Amino acid sequence: FASVLATTGMVVIIGYQIYDVARAEYGMSIPAASFQLGLLGFAQFVPLFLLTPVAGVVADRFDRRYVAAAAMVLDVAVAGTLGFVTITQWRSLPVLFGLAATHGAVRVFVSPALSAIAPNIVPAALIPRAIALNSIAFQSGAVIGPAAAGFLFASERSMPYWVSAVLMSVAVVAVLAIRSLP
Repeated sequence: FASVLATTGMVVIIGYQIYDVARAEYGMSIPAASFQLGLLGFAQFVPLFLLTPVAGVVADRFDRRYVAAAAMVLDVAVAGTLGFVTITQWRSLPVLFGLAATHGAVRVFVSPALSAIAPNIVPAALIPRAIALNSIAFQSGAVIGPAAAGFLFASERSMPYWVSAVLMSVAVVAVLAIRSLP
């Protein structure tokens, strides 16, 4: 839940910042700045497209807890960098696109690693409940994350990134607290 909350919030704020920077810093028209949002989607899709087969193999060959934790630690670094770039006004389209693509690449490794953990740690009789609870956590995070990030952004522009870094750190600790998988 913490990871999804952080991730979905970051994605929305990165999109807004790209639009804002395109308009304010680069003087782009509304259609041109909107096109940048399409490019953002593409920049996050390319790592997904290229790395999904690799991420599945990595999740199957290595301890899934460590794969997920390592990816989330990298995402903590991305969130921290975005917070720093925002607070120091070093925002630019290349920087934001690069960090967004890195965020997309890191997230490719989290999903297969985390989704494969539950069946290994939950008794067979409880798997349907665990899957339902996981789905509820994901959907709740996907709805609450962007709204919370928007409120945080309204109070302080870098705050969504700092909160995302903390939430992902909590997720790292939670994943590493899972006992060794069979």
